Amino acid sequence: MGPYMGYHVGWKILISTVSTRRYKSLLELGEYEDKSGDIAVSIFERYGYRNIDRILISDDTKMIKEVIDIALKKGVDILIFIGGTGVAKDDVTVETLKKFFDKELPGFNVLYTVYSERQVGVRALSSRATAGFIKDMLVYALPGSPNAVQLCIEKLILPEAEHLLKIRRGYKH
Repeated sequence: MGPYMGYHVGWKILISTVSTRRYKSLLELGEYEDKSGDIAVSIFERYGYRNIDRILISDDTKMIKEVIDIALKKGVDILIFIGGTGVAKDDVTVETLKKFFDKELPGFNVLYTVYSERQVGVRALSSRATAGFIKDMLVYALPGSPNAVQLCIEKLILPEAEHLLKIRRGYKH
């Protein structure tokens, strides 16, 4: 049991890896490697979370929207997109999510950049990691690197997600 284990370890979590290369590999070879997604699941499981689903999609606005719709229908509490937050022309995760956010959490990117700069220096500026709410679902877009995923989940998501969800859902604090 870890320090972030609250009574909501039963929350539904959906992790969506956004990678055109991995998606093509899945279609062509029937398999793909997703170290960042594996790390994300491993960290949540270490802290007692068990209701975790995964999906792989391409860097595609329509597919991102479909994942949002699926997550809302399934009653997902925390939706995490891994990848598509950089500056490449096909990185569309951030732009797509911002169209659907009811409330954006701009401090997420600020804190991520501060922590990331300590690891990778000024390269941290190339990430546009973001977070916000779509209805009552907490949504994160993380960079695709394994180190970034670990940093975001351990330093930013686990310490604050329960508090954010409680406030959003009307609990008094």
